[in-house]
Amino acid sequence: MILDINVQNFQQAIIQASMSKTVVIYFHAEQVPECQAMTPVLERLIGADNNHIDLAKVDVADPQLQSLAVQLGLQALPAMVAFKDGQPADVSEGPKDEAAIKAFLAPYQPSEAELLLDQAKQTLGLDPQAAYGLLQQARALADTAAIRLCLAEAALALNKLDETKQLLATIGMADQDSQYQHIQARLKLAEEAADSPELRQLEQKLAATPDDMELKQELAVLYFQAGRQEDALQLLLEVLQRDMAFGEAKKHFMDMLTTMGADPVASRYRRQLYSMLY
Repeated sequence: MILDINVQNFQQAIIQASMSKTVVIYFHAEQVPECQAMTPVLERLIGADNNHIDLAKVDVADPQLQSLAVQLGLQALPAMVAFKDGQPADVSEGPKDEAAIKAFLAPYQPSEAELLLDQAKQTLGLDPQAAYGLLQQARALADTAAIRLCLAEAALALNKLDETKQLLATIGMADQDSQYQHIQARLKLAEEAADSPELRQLEQKLAATPDDMELKQELAVLYFQAGRQEDALQLLLEVLQRDMAFGEAKKHFMDMLTTMGADPVASRYRRQLYSMLY
């Protein structure tokens, strides 16, 4: 967001906004030639749709705003003040070229991992599988609690219950916010739904007749529907190791691998299948 500061919007546009993102306060004056050259460059580099930095422009020709420059001890125009959490974090005075402006903004711009996280959040509701892939990339770059929490949400949307549970276990108390509580509640419901009487009955039958391949195939399908992907793949692999052409085992196996995409578990079982085939 790029906006002009006045007495009425100062509190909200600078103090309150800086609690959630960086606000770069830009002190300028129309009669200063250096400001005329620097203003469009700064506006272009930050942009109107920046999710991480707001540009708050302060015209010091306005007598009501001059006190703000005085309070910050500014002595030259144009000037940039990075504001975070209601406090100045960095100051740059005097005219700057594009390279210098970029250097000033760099600490407050999103990293590649943060950009991937933002993209995944926008994608999650429409395509959980795509979001899951983006979050895996983000986690490889920066293994933060925010990325793991969003990855847990994507995993849950894909019915990866074990992975969801493992990811939630890595979230410390300080990061167990409302999103964490929401995922935890949804996971509990999913686990309760997965523990169906039909599933338990099949498990008991298979325990009594462990070589029954038809039961293994049937139970594998239920496991997958219940979010127990690895258990499902393992049962089908046992069937295929004995008879590659048994029933729908190979088709179920391949469909599950396709659904799981680049999941590391799927990759491991895909290699095992290929070793059997070739």
